[in-house]
Amino acid sequence: MKPKQIKKFLLSEIELLSNNLTDYIRNSGHDFSRNRKLPFSTIIKSIIGMESKSLTNELIDSFNTSDLPSASAFVQQRQKIKPEAFKAIFDGFTFRILKRTKENMAVLAVDGTDIQIATNPDDRTSYHSGTNGQKPYNLLHLNALYDLEKRLYTDVVIQGKMNTNEHAALQEMVDRSNISKALLIADRGYESYNNMAHIQEKGWFFLIRIRDGTNGMKNGFELPDEEEFDVDISLKLTRKQTNEAKELLQKIKITINLFRTVHRLIFSRTNSEKMTLYNSTN
Repeated sequence: MKPKQIKKFLLSEIELLSNNLTDYIRNSGHDFSRNRKLPFSTIIKSIIGMESKSLTNELIDSFNTSDLPSASAFVQQRQKIKPEAFKAIFDGFTFRILKRTKENMAVLAVDGTDIQIATNPDDRTSYHSGTNGQKPYNLLHLNALYDLEKRLYTDVVIQGKMNTNEHAALQEMVDRSNISKALLIADRGYESYNNMAHIQEKGWFFLIRIRDGTNGMKNGFELPDEEEFDVDISLKLTRKQTNEAKELLQKIKITINLFRTVHRLIFSRTNSEKMTLYNSTN
């Protein structure tokens, strides 16, 4: 897709929201109700196009010198916009680009990264006081789902660093996705039966690298003592670990919050001892 077409999609989504501001501004019927130098669409486009400069320098880059708004005026207008506005633009924009036939399988990757933001001691979910003479700082954790074929982020979950939970973020993105068919690739750290269950119940496939040690799920498998192997693993998962539950599992006709799954495990000691688990049930 050509850059001009991509830009057209983005501007179209911004314009669409500009004509229906009710759910995306803090004071409906009042905010952005008059013609000003900084309307809703201008604020949105300016924020999306910002880099890592000071606000004054960002405004100089975005506006002609004769029409340059003050930093305080920009901040006042920016505060009128809810975060949901950016989420709506993101969702609408990616939906246009990610249109695919039902036969095509999306190849997705998930990962997370920390982002440092302006220091704010009042935000306890992201504030770090600093240690060993280090200045205090705030961190957010960005969890992202990325389409490897389209080269586009399909979803994100932003968490305060103090409340980071990559498993919960992945499950949220999987559950709410409108992609019907996908292969999800993940590195160690996403090794979790709950994650796999969410992906499998979605009708997707997964390919997850797991830890080759005593702390990972691999430790519970009966595996061959070989340099390389490729084996199928059948599991019955339940929330209960009581003796009664184990006896009932042997009878198999009785289900106790049971989740059945079949995985395939590939291991190569010559390849940096990488171990990969993927589902073969869908």
